[in-house]
Amino acid sequence: MRLRNLLKAVVAIAMTFATAASAQQKETPTAPSAPAATFDDKLVKIGELAPGFGGMFFDDKGALQVYMKNAVELRGADAMKTARAQVSSAIASVLGADFLAQNAPRNGRAREPNIIKGDYDVIELAKWKKSVGPALDGQEIVFVDLDERRNRVTIGVIGDPSRQRFEALAKSLGIPFEALIVEETQPIRFHASLRDKRRPVPGGVQIEIDTGVFAYKLCTLGFNVVRNGRDGFVTNSHCTRNRGVSNDDDFHQPNDPLFSGNKIGDEDADPAYFTGGQCPSGRRCRFSDSAYADYRIDRGRFEIARTTNNTGSLTINGSPSTFLIVSETPDSMVGMRLNKVGRTTGWAFGDVRETCIDVNVADTDVRLLCQSRVARVSGTNKLSDNGDSGSPVFSILPTGSQASLHGILWGGPDDGSAFVFSPLSLIEQELGPLTTFTPPRPPPPPPPPLTPREQCLRECNAERDACLADGGLGSQCIPAWRRCREQCPAR
Repeated sequence: MRLRNLLKAVVAIAMTFATAASAQQKETPTAPSAPAATFDDKLVKIGELAPGFGGMFFDDKGALQVYMKNAVELRGADAMKTARAQVSSAIASVLGADFLAQNAPRNGRAREPNIIKGDYDVIELAKWKKSVGPALDGQEIVFVDLDERRNRVTIGVIGDPSRQRFEALAKSLGIPFEALIVEETQPIRFHASLRDKRRPVPGGVQIEIDTGVFAYKLCTLGFNVVRNGRDGFVTNSHCTRNRGVSNDDDFHQPNDPLFSGNKIGDEDADPAYFTGGQCPSGRRCRFSDSAYADYRIDRGRFEIARTTNNTGSLTINGSPSTFLIVSETPDSMVGMRLNKVGRTTGWAFGDVRETCIDVNVADTDVRLLCQSRVARVSGTNKLSDNGDSGSPVFSILPTGSQASLHGILWGGPDDGSAFVFSPLSLIEQELGPLTTFTPPRPPPPPPPPLTPREQCLRECNAERDACLADGGLGSQCIPAWRRCREQCPAR
């Protein structure tokens, strides 16, 4: 164990003995004093006070729409007026007198509720939701909802839902299948930051590099690579302990708390600076500010973390959570729109203003040759700041979720109006050939044509599904389907 970790261990052990009793007391979970009242529970209370109440919502114009199961019985003006008054009183009693006025999305007030026909009341829907929930304890289920906007129980699933499966489930639970809406949806995950721990590790997230006892640097991981047949990643040379020297530095993601197990790699290649030739007197030169580290964990995909927006968010988006690198652009052109993702200013974009500029790095004797500069677009956020060093620089392809890799950011002016990056062509000139993306697979051969029997069976299945979707009974649709199959050719 390194000296830094030994010192940290001594301090941590002392603090542990000093605070063990109080820490134990604080960390012991306690049961809640009373079960929480959910919004579904409150809807049920409204339904008890206003029989037939089936849910409510504000529509796109800000009008309050209220489902009533007995709406067809409210034909007279007096009956409708009484129903509106009853449901308004119930809502105020359960949710508070000012609830609708404070939450109306238009003009800060809620109009008189509009009664619409509901097929079910909330008491039924709440009961069905509670019975469906435990029966759907699978990874493919994203959520179950008492859907007050549609007067149904909605089940969100990953992938194409199987009608037959959910019909059977509804029947076993005594739920009318018509009361369920089963729809495909995206997974819902905890949100994460570029500064949080990410496994597998994408480009654009925070890394910490040990530079001494209790000394470290915070930078950004550039991009995952394969170099000389080994898995690793690229970041800036100036993020390491000594620029232009490989010291086998430890890399951690996102940081290095005691016994965290956050170590992800070791520095393996950091090309030396040179003098003379193109490098002016008094300067040390390189063509890229890059260093390579070997992974000590499994390499992630060739991806860049994607935040929720390109205006400074550090929160990683839910889906898609990354840009997939599918190509390289070794050299950029003036006028190109390029992006970067870094641990300090997140996802930002700008336009290439200069290419192949030789840059004297402030407060150093370093000159970096043939670099590119990206400038901020008027009205947009800060492009870079301390800690963004190492950010991957890329263009977004028309798919919106794929990227072409251009290089690695290493600096910029203090006001964040621009950033400078080393082009990928020069990074590979110094580090050697790098694999930065997986080439696309050739498209599979077209499937063989269907036989006459296969085509006939497919048409029979389609007719059966259409019959069921139109409300036909199984006793009608299934026999017709069997007769159709019997008429299909043998081959």
